[in-house]
Amino acid sequence: MKKSLIKRVLELRDAGLTAVDIAEELNISVDTALYLVLNGERLLKESEEVEKKIDIFVNWDDIKISPKRLRCITSIMCDMISDIDFDVVLGISTGGIPLGTLIAEELDRDFSIYIPKKHLKERGKARGFIGHNYQSIKGRRIVVVDDVITSGNTIKETINYVKSIGDAQGAIVVIDKSGIEDIDGVPVRALFRVGTVELSR
Repeated sequence: MKKSLIKRVLELRDAGLTAVDIAEELNISVDTALYLVLNGERLLKESEEVEKKIDIFVNWDDIKISPKRLRCITSIMCDMISDIDFDVVLGISTGGIPLGTLIAEELDRDFSIYIPKKHLKERGKARGFIGHNYQSIKGRRIVVVDDVITSGNTIKETINYVKSIGDAQGAIVVIDKSGIEDIDGVPVRALFRVGTVELSR
């Protein structure tokens, strides 16, 4: 695991961010962020590779900070879902909100947001929910939008929620690090699918 990632996690922790906030900021899983928050100093001190499942860090900040660049990305996403028949774009908080907003605007669809349980303080038996000030998705045909799939837990949670009250037609993300192409019959599309390859020496 890169020392730069461990150091960045510790910097964000020291700045007061929670493991969930750090995971969102760095596009890593919450489990990875929590592990590094708790063990970062030891890992740096030992200065050796951690023999854990590797989580790939993808930095696309240069795109996220620019509305013009985001619009270019979402135009591609719109093209990738042009064959899907849907009424509402559902952006997953937080990374899916700006993307979903631009997609809904470009395709002239209603927009809503989903707050996943990882953003709730009481995470035990809590369930995510639709933002109260946004479009209802009950009985509607939905496309789910997010920025990054890491473990896949959040997008699975969202699609399961949608299926319980509406009709999940598909999902699209910018980066998929888990290789998920389908969740219970709901297609998941990605601009980029990131994987690892083993190199022979």
